[in-house]
Amino acid sequence: MGWLRTNLLWISLVGLLVSGGLLLVVVGFLGLVVYSALGTGTPIVGELLDVAAPVLAVTSVLLVATVLSGVGFVWALLRRASVPRSSRLAALADRIEREYPPLRPFGLSDALAPPKPSAEEQSANALAELKRQYVDGELSEREFERKVDRLVANESVDEARAERERRAVLDDRS
Repeated sequence: MGWLRTNLLWISLVGLLVSGGLLLVVVGFLGLVVYSALGTGTPIVGELLDVAAPVLAVTSVLLVATVLSGVGFVWALLRRASVPRSSRLAALADRIEREYPPLRPFGLSDALAPPKPSAEEQSANALAELKRQYVDGELSEREFERKVDRLVANESVDEARAERERRAVLDDRS
């Protein structure tokens, strides 16, 4: 499934060009049959009925293939499009998905949500917030130092836990 998803754009583009080109050839053939029937004076209905059975089946298959590959091409293009991410857009999409449940499987609110900050970014943001509170006078020097120590201790605990998990995975592979 991963290979198909990564190559969907090119597969659907080739399918669209091939099926669309063949559909144009078949429709052109039907136009040529009608034109020749008109030029010779023979009844058009008789000529079309002679050609209808095989051409109608081929035309319907090509039409379905063209539509499906066109939808796949547009879907692949939209998936590759650069979409702005913000919490406001995600909230709006979430509200729309709640109002119209058939839209939930598309995951629009997840696609528009800003990426979750990494652990490093979270700790940097927490430290910046502590600094701001200390500068604004909301925290005393003692409270600031205590909270910074707690933040650093939590980081070291998380790092130790991650190292233990890495070692366990490596031991399981051995």
